[in-house]
Amino acid sequence: MADNEQVYEYIDQNMKRDENILTVDFYFDSDVKLDKAIRIVDKLVEADTKGLPFNGHSPIIYTKSPHNEEDNG
Repeated sequence: MADNEQVYEYIDQNMKRDENILTVDFYFDSDVKLDKAIRIVDKLVEADTKGLPFNGHSPIIYTKSPHNEEDNG
């Protein structure tokens, strides 16, 4: 569970829509490819958002481990 005191919070004066955005990191084993990670998160969101005030999600950045030999030769 996250500690609210560790989350940076600010008001974006340039926001074009009336919504709040929470950026969350999910951690995967280094052999999990981007497409699989997105499918996993999609399933989590679909399963956990019924009846919640949640508008959507958008994958933006996937940081890959330099320790995965398959991806790094």
